[in-house]
Amino acid sequence: MNKIVWVKIKNKRYYNTLIKLNEIGITLYETKKDKDYLLIKTSLKDYKRIKKYLVSYEVEIYDVSGFLKVKELAQKYLVFILSSLLSIGILMLANLMVFKIDIKSNKESIRELLLEELKKYGLKVGTLKHNHKDIEVIVQNILEDNKDILEWLEIKYDGLIMVVNVTEKTIFNNEEEKDECDIVSKKDAKILSMNLYRGVALKEVNDYVLKGETLISGAITHNEEVKNTTCASGEVYGEVWYKAKVEVPFLENYIEYTNKNRYNLSININDKEYAIFKSRLEHKKISKTVLYKLNDFQINFLKEKEYKESTKVLTQNEAMNKGINLAIEKVNLRLGENEEILTKKVLKKEVNDSTIYLEIFIVTKENIGIVKEGIGGLNNDEIASWKNSE
Repeated sequence: MNKIVWVKIKNKRYYNTLIKLNEIGITLYETKKDKDYLLIKTSLKDYKRIKKYLVSYEVEIYDVSGFLKVKELAQKYLVFILSSLLSIGILMLANLMVFKIDIKSNKESIRELLLEELKKYGLKVGTLKHNHKDIEVIVQNILEDNKDILEWLEIKYDGLIMVVNVTEKTIFNNEEEKDECDIVSKKDAKILSMNLYRGVALKEVNDYVLKGETLISGAITHNEEVKNTTCASGEVYGEVWYKAKVEVPFLENYIEYTNKNRYNLSININDKEYAIFKSRLEHKKISKTVLYKLNDFQINFLKEKEYKESTKVLTQNEAMNKGINLAIEKVNLRLGENEEILTKKVLKKEVNDSTIYLEIFIVTKENIGIVKEGIGGLNNDEIASWKNSE
């Protein structure tokens, strides 16, 4: 069975072209006019006859998927495709090799040590790159063999360069530790838990404390007399309170990804990027994979994902939930390890035609203790100065 295809003929003289096609015996199943083009549905055999007789017209297969379209494009761009594939193949092969080793250390002795260690495992200029798993094993072996000298080691590839980051072993001087210090509260809070390592606890669990009050003292007393001093140490977790104010518009902009993906190549030269093929997507998110890099020259493989920009009107509940989440994100930025949000509550809500305004009360668990040099906590002037500094 002969293949049926759509053919596109560039010609503004619509009816004259149809007459010519009829004269040479072309079977027309369907015809359309699209701006400067005549679109006809015919057989693949008749398409070849059109190409033969209408040599002065631009004629090509239109909107046909599968092998026929691929074959036509491949024939048209054969030389370009082959030369591009050959160039990419050569570049990718070169990218598998190491052309330079860059050891990030100011000490010549460390650089020489690492160059010798790398040679033991076949890592040197002019050799093929090792895979990630092999690199991890080599790093562990080098660290084990030089544990008195090296603290940390990382080996990674940047294009044709092997980058070696290294940290020497550091011996800390314990004599620098403070002789006298207190642990004071850095926030107004209610104490939830306390772990005392050194010093005397002046507060208990469930006590309310103000910013600047001493939690753990470095003064060791007996019968209200200071017998000894030390640098207080411990962890004090407290319940801390925040009021967050947020304003959320009911009209929300968002993006929605379609199922259209396109692929491309690009070249970076002197901090400027040039795409090889013209993109047909108006709005797209691009992910980039580096195929080859040498100094300021770089070849990239691009994946383009099409998206559409849209807007929607939030319901009051959706806007309120969004505002609460924004407040939580804002407070979470303040929190560190082992710190968390305990509860949240909307104190105030105001709604108008375009926005919703929320005032939210948030309770957190935080490490409220901070080291303060010297014994005796902060005086009133120091506390006032500290509060005004935030």
